[in-house]
Amino acid sequence: MQYKPGIRQRGNSFQFIVSVGFDGNGKQVRRYQTYQPPSGLTGRQLKKVVEAAYDTFYTKVTSNQSVKENMRFSELGELYFSQYAPNCLKEITAYTYEGSYRKNILPVFGNTRLKDLTTARITEFLLELGKTKKPQTVRKNKIIMHSMLKYAISQKFISENPCVGTIWKRDVETIASECSNYLSAADAKKLMELVEPYSTFNTIIKLLLLTGLRSGEALGLTWDKIDFESKTIFVDKTLTYVTGRYFLSTPKTPMSIRKIVIDDNTVQMLRHHKEAQEKQKEIVGSAWLEPDAVFTSVTGHFYDRSLLNNQFRRFINRHPEINKVTIHGLRHTHASLLILAGENLDAISKHLGHASADITSRVYAHLMSEVQVRITQTISGVLR
Repeated sequence: MQYKPGIRQRGNSFQFIVSVGFDGNGKQVRRYQTYQPPSGLTGRQLKKVVEAAYDTFYTKVTSNQSVKENMRFSELGELYFSQYAPNCLKEITAYTYEGSYRKNILPVFGNTRLKDLTTARITEFLLELGKTKKPQTVRKNKIIMHSMLKYAISQKFISENPCVGTIWKRDVETIASECSNYLSAADAKKLMELVEPYSTFNTIIKLLLLTGLRSGEALGLTWDKIDFESKTIFVDKTLTYVTGRYFLSTPKTPMSIRKIVIDDNTVQMLRHHKEAQEKQKEIVGSAWLEPDAVFTSVTGHFYDRSLLNNQFRRFINRHPEINKVTIHGLRHTHASLLILAGENLDAISKHLGHASADITSRVYAHLMSEVQVRITQTISGVLR
């Protein structure tokens, strides 16, 4: 049977050959693909299926789409972390992505060819990972794979992203618990009283409660970002510690870079802390490592976020009279007090550094419902 030029039959399989021009030495450059048609086809059926497969291959090649389906996932990983990550991701993001990739993804998919990587296989991987890892870890690995495969599309190694449509187990319990991860106004006042005596830890807790800063943003503050005269704090860095390294990088989203206005009491609190820190610097001397950081250890190292979390957990456990919250719950408390006080949602969103007011309304939907009930009750009371 006669097939289109570029199709060679070899037993039960076919070889496709497409010319893509000539290289710098005048040598013709060809692309090849071996195709195995379904069994049981004969005559016109076989010819139709084979030539349709050839046409698909020809279109890919002539539309300047590199035929890299045979590339192994490990090869893609080496390109991604040597070309894309250093130039397109924040340093901390690239660092954590590569760590998770080498620990969780590479052992499973390293030898898999891109053409064999399917949505179903990735879903199976994510569900299996969810049996031993936290949901946020599973989600992170999904995001990493999605980014790597998106890069593969941009380089025309593949035409579709098999990570789209994957399924993994969401952390419904954590989402539900976040709805109660804040203090009432009464508990917030009790907490402020308990952390009134001066210490670096107490100052951090008060600042988080008073400003709604993320803990990484507070620990990433430097003194030049605090303007005592204009009573403002400029937030443009966040501190992260990963496997032995500190990273001082830009905050979570572009909207997180913001200026926060503080009151006289907060200014006085920070001035007092600065004076105490200067005295400690004199004791430690040249061994003080981070002279510009607002919050440090007693020896001048960055104040570790994990240490802060553990200290606060122990502190809360020692005070059962206060509702149990996490360190991030102080940010939720700050936001909840603003919402329940009737402050404008858009202004709260900008103050918190959310990407949009829609995110604020979704995160605090449970509080918005409470406000709506109170509004209804107020109107009902006025009209009766």
